Amino acid sequence: MRIHHALAITVASAVALLATTDALNAHEHGILKLAKRELVAGDSVPLFGEKFAHRGTITLFLTGIRGKVRLQQIRADEKGAFAVSLHIPGDRSPGAYRLVAVAPDGDEVASLDVSVTMRSTLHGPTMGTSEAHPTAAPLPLERARSLWVSWGAALAIALSLIGGVLLLRRPGAESRTKVATGGRC
Repeated sequence: MRIHHALAITVASAVALLATTDALNAHEHGILKLAKRELVAGDSVPLFGEKFAHRGTITLFLTGIRGKVRLQQIRADEKGAFAVSLHIPGDRSPGAYRLVAVAPDGDEVASLDVSVTMRSTLHGPTMGTSEAHPTAAPLPLERARSLWVSWGAALAIALSLIGGVLLLRRPGAESRTKVATGGRC
């Protein structure tokens, strides 16, 4: 009797679990595809998607540290795929972002890690440099100019060298080695 009762509870639990699994997986997980993951602010790039809900609506967001911005709404075809031109807003600051596809009920159904860079110009300053092409000019880097740090490093090197020389030239080091090895070197 107990075995039949335990079996009935097990079967009922399995049926309940299977029923809730379909409800939890209400959305298919789609795939977003970009030719390259480095996006330029103000440009448009081709975006492809597949394995989304058939004829479903998807909203694309660009999510970063400072929040998310809505890019556009897309409708998948009868196979759950789409191909669109995605415009990246020009006011996005450079950095790491996630391109997120969201279903109408707010569930995230796909995402892709991307980076946004600024548009570079060929005829003018680019990101703080005076030229738009590579140069051999040294970068103006701040260096530590502390006299204590410089002299401390020099003193540490000198003491290490002196200590090493003293250890190598210690009297009796050779005779101790012969005693420890039984007179054989």
